[in-house]
Amino acid sequence: MTNKLIDFIKYKGVVWKIPLASALSWELAEWAGSKHPYLAPLTVILSIQLTVDKSIQFVWQRVLGTIAGILFTVTIAPYVGLNGWSIGLLLLVGALIVTWLKLDHAIMVQVALSILLVMYFQSKMPSYSLDRIRDTIIGAVVAIVIHILIFPPDSVNKARKKMSHFADHLSNHFMNTALWVKEGCSSSKTQILQTKLQTLFQELHQTTTELDKAEQSLRYNPLGTQKRASLQELTRKMKHLRSGYANLADMIRVCAKWSESGHFAKENQRIWADHLTMLAKLVKQWKQALDDPEAFSSVKGLALQIKAPVQMENYQYPLALYMNAEQVIQDFQNLNFSNKIL
Repeated sequence: MTNKLIDFIKYKGVVWKIPLASALSWELAEWAGSKHPYLAPLTVILSIQLTVDKSIQFVWQRVLGTIAGILFTVTIAPYVGLNGWSIGLLLLVGALIVTWLKLDHAIMVQVALSILLVMYFQSKMPSYSLDRIRDTIIGAVVAIVIHILIFPPDSVNKARKKMSHFADHLSNHFMNTALWVKEGCSSSKTQILQTKLQTLFQELHQTTTELDKAEQSLRYNPLGTQKRASLQELTRKMKHLRSGYANLADMIRVCAKWSESGHFAKENQRIWADHLTMLAKLVKQWKQALDDPEAFSSVKGLALQIKAPVQMENYQYPLALYMNAEQVIQDFQNLNFSNKIL
């Protein structure tokens, strides 16, 4: 029960941080003399995002947009009065200014909200403008401090899990490729294999994106030194996954070409099916080492069992270059420019 509670606190921060920060910000706003303390927890609720970098991005956009919108409104509002047309005019001018300054759309939204609310409440509650600025800043500071300093989102662990899942799927694809080769690289199954390979590429992209998100989130965490070291190690390991995918794609392409040539003998099919099976096991062990770094020593040794025969050593490099050159020619020679934009 205790472990479950600790896990909940560590990994479900978005559930309990918003109530905690909201209550604290309300009390601080009241202590600071606000007559509209609800504005502080409102900022908290909007500001606590799933990642620290998104929270910080929203906070500065809200604070900047709120201050700019209020200053603009209190300067112009006395001269235009309160009606639908005056509100529309100020919203238009505010949006044009934000666009001219090339600021984010989110800032435009915050400017528009401040213009609308200040226009309406200023005449009824003169303290609203000052309260809105002060309470927004209080809510923003409380949200960021709690989000960063108390169990910040573990984006590194999330990225590690994504990499682990991808490595597992990469290993499975090596195994499926081995079965495909063993069965003679039938053209009917080649398309299925290529489709699954494309799905695997999309997963690779998602994994890379998750790693980038982790890096952005840790950028603003002053207490994330150990996490940053772990992230650097994951980034190095991510290169292995990209390379593994690229080599698998090349091997599928080469086997398909070899089969189409009619010279992919049964014995060679058996040999390469065994090699691919061995590579699948290697990736599977690598994945286990990723999940448990202490098991890393068990991964070494398998790759050395796959080596080119002595009589082929002088030909393997030029043949690989010819295959790559042929692929470049196919990629760029058959492009259709008929739909190009003039």
